[in-house]
Amino acid sequence: MIRLRVLLLRLAAAILPAVFMSGLCTGSAFAHATLIAAEPADGAIVAIAPRTVTLRFSEPARPLVARLIHPGGRTEILKEIGEKGSVIVLTLPSGLENGTHVLSWRVASSDGHPIGGGLVFSVGAPSAVAPATIEQSDLSVRIGLWSARFLLLVGLIVGVGGVAFNALIGRSNPAPGARIVTSALVAGLIAAPLLVGFQGLDALGAPFSDVATADVWEAGLWATSYGRSTLLAATAICIAYAAGQAGYRSRLGLSLAAAATLLVGVAVASAGHASTAPPRYLTVPAVFLHAITVVLWIGALIPLGAVLVRGGAALPIILQQFSRIIPAIVAVLAASGLLLAIVQVQTVPALWDTDYGRVLLAKLALVVALLLLAALNRFYLTAPAVAGDASATRRLRRSVGAEIVLATAIIAVLGLWRFTPLPRAIAANPGLFEVQEVRARKESVSAALSIHPPIVGPVRVEVGNLLLNGKPFEPISVSVDLDKPSYGIGPFTREARRAGDGIYHADGFVLPLDGFWIVRVTVLVSDFRSVTLMEVFDVRKVSR
Repeated sequence: MIRLRVLLLRLAAAILPAVFMSGLCTGSAFAHATLIAAEPADGAIVAIAPRTVTLRFSEPARPLVARLIHPGGRTEILKEIGEKGSVIVLTLPSGLENGTHVLSWRVASSDGHPIGGGLVFSVGAPSAVAPATIEQSDLSVRIGLWSARFLLLVGLIVGVGGVAFNALIGRSNPAPGARIVTSALVAGLIAAPLLVGFQGLDALGAPFSDVATADVWEAGLWATSYGRSTLLAATAICIAYAAGQAGYRSRLGLSLAAAATLLVGVAVASAGHASTAPPRYLTVPAVFLHAITVVLWIGALIPLGAVLVRGGAALPIILQQFSRIIPAIVAVLAASGLLLAIVQVQTVPALWDTDYGRVLLAKLALVVALLLLAALNRFYLTAPAVAGDASATRRLRRSVGAEIVLATAIIAVLGLWRFTPLPRAIAANPGLFEVQEVRARKESVSAALSIHPPIVGPVRVEVGNLLLNGKPFEPISVSVDLDKPSYGIGPFTREARRAGDGIYHADGFVLPLDGFWIVRVTVLVSDFRSVTLMEVFDVRKVSR
């Protein structure tokens, strides 16, 4: 065990500086790239068809795919895309026809997450009928992405962690929990290519039916930092499997187990929310240490449970050794986790006001329960079990079983963070999440249309600044329609009521899906004339 500790320290000394320097050499970034400005602007009406669309983001972004929907509904993928730092220039096809065009784009932000959005512009005048829109997310892709990530995490935490336990403490033949540990490694290795495929679908905003296309796999591997992270994770799993085959008592087995454990930390620190959070010279090493301590603690549970079931002369020695080293592991885990939580959440109300915060609270509740069980085991059950108390050993075995269940739930919850925006991103760009406003015009009538909030769930549409021939006026009535023709949802119709501030409010909408929603506002100008204004809202799966 002393030799392995020395080996771990030497490998850490070689790897940690590289991890640390990656935090210094890469500039600070938001949680996600967010669109700051576009030219032409969303909702613009231009006399002459533009040659390009320029998108300016809050941080450097890498273009993934851009689609243009023509007024007749024909969809075209834009091929000529230029990028320079935070600015992306999309070259439009020549000879754009008059009417309303919908541009849908996907980019990868610094943390590797794909971000989607869109804008609408009209050439000459808006179309009388809205073009069909593109769905921004596919439920089957989201489920597949979460499932593949869960299995990969099982391979890293249960598989590599089990190998680390057997190399550090177990070191017996046969290794405790060897079948389950090996099964976890195999499951993680199978999940890795699946995750690459789902990451490609997610990056391009493509449906599951496109999974066999080369573009999807190329995007999954190289378009975002998650491709590199997945390759590193798969390598760690392979090295861990080789460690088991080499034997935990051999120098080669010890070296491979140590290398696999540290490589897990590198893989996790190379992509994701926390690894790109400023200040990176703190957050990148914190992610590295957090990942390694999770592997060493949770990964030890399966072999430890197997030892308790098997019993034998080695049981007291293994329990004593594990009881000695686990406090230091948990201390590093807690310290690094606290630092990352403070950086990501920033304010206490964000814990219950945002999806990210609620996922964090769920994880913390499970971790606290796990810590309580671990404390019970260490301070009340381990000593009697070491002394040979059969009753204490049975209770300890049941308690470790409960820890395994809680640990599995924690791994499942970890995958949910992929679908939640960070509180620090919302705090840095509050306008993007609190309200979305567009200007609609048809004939001599114009109005400002806004959706509150622009997220899945209950929303309110407001119609303000109503102008007729450039002058304010009071219509006879205003009604609002929301529909999503690409999914055959809607239209949902609500009458808008005039509030005290002169703005018309249409309440009672509940939007079940994110992506583009068409809004139509019918303004009854007189008993003989009505005008329908049309625009598009980009609804996101975001919590306020």
